[in-house]
Amino acid sequence: MGGITGIMAWGASFRSCLNLALVKKALILLPCVITIFTSTSHSMKHLGLFLLTALIALSSCVTRKEYQELEEVKDYYQTESLSADSIRNEYNKLAEDNRQLEIDNRNTRLELEQYVVTNQSLYRSYREALDRIENLAKERNELDVTASYEKYSLESQLSDQQQDLDAGKRQLNAMEYELYQKDSRLNTMEYDYSNMKGTLQDKNIRIQELEQMLSLRENNMRDVRERLNSILLKFSSNDLSVEEKGGKLYLSLSSNLLFPSGSTRIDPKGKDALRQVAEALKANPDIDILVEGHTDSDGSAETNWNLSVDRAVAVTSLLTSFGVNPEKITAAGRGEYQPKADNTTAAGKAINRRTEIILAPKLDELYEFLSRE
Repeated sequence: MGGITGIMAWGASFRSCLNLALVKKALILLPCVITIFTSTSHSMKHLGLFLLTALIALSSCVTRKEYQELEEVKDYYQTESLSADSIRNEYNKLAEDNRQLEIDNRNTRLELEQYVVTNQSLYRSYREALDRIENLAKERNELDVTASYEKYSLESQLSDQQQDLDAGKRQLNAMEYELYQKDSRLNTMEYDYSNMKGTLQDKNIRIQELEQMLSLRENNMRDVRERLNSILLKFSSNDLSVEEKGGKLYLSLSSNLLFPSGSTRIDPKGKDALRQVAEALKANPDIDILVEGHTDSDGSAETNWNLSVDRAVAVTSLLTSFGVNPEKITAAGRGEYQPKADNTTAAGKAINRRTEIILAPKLDELYEFLSRE
């Protein structure tokens, strides 16, 4: 475009002598010349310069107005030249984008081809897996058929064996029933014979057994009484006494011997007495022992009752600590409700404040013997 500007400036110095008709003709050829100049080829640019110089040389002189028109034409084609450059740049850019798209398209096609290959490989693997599954299903069906046949055969054998077993059981049950009937008849005959022969003898034996049991318990109670009597000699009659009522022995220990007033703690003298009593009781285990606590009427009934219970428990605990079997001994509190003397006098109250150990023969075996009768 710089070459065109130089040529047009040179032509301006001859504007007074240019022929208008030739100029107009030159203007007709000017677009072709400009197109040649805008070409990228150097040879085409030289050709355009030659043609433009020839046109100017052949032109005659022009007026200022005509020169102005030529300037406007020149400006127009310069603008067109710039537009052409812009279009060419846009074209080049689009061409570059098209090349990049072609590259991307080629890469995408290659990836697609790779996916196709991979998909085909996966499809072959899928088909192979299906074939293996079908083969396994066939093998499973064959195994099921074989197992069903074997199961049927075993069930048939088991059914036959069960029938034989049932028949054997029925035969055995019949034989057992027959044997049972024979045993029953034999037992009935033996029982009748034994009853007729041994009824009197059995009664005599039971009477003797009962007499022996009663004699043994009387001897036990007599032995206990003798042992307790030997203990009585060591204490005063007010502190320790023995009484027999209804086949039971009542050993009475005064409160003065065992406890301080209003206390449940046993004195040393009382512990010594209970130790000797425990020795006598341990020597005769076939007796039942009941420890009862008693009070006078002083104080509230509830207080007296609790005191009697606590004292009975204290005596029971001490006797078991001395070796008396705890399964044979029971503790109970009577409070003020079973006095032995009048509670209106001091002497009577002293008698009522006591602990009684009641000894009874063990009659469980006797009761059991009588219940069999």
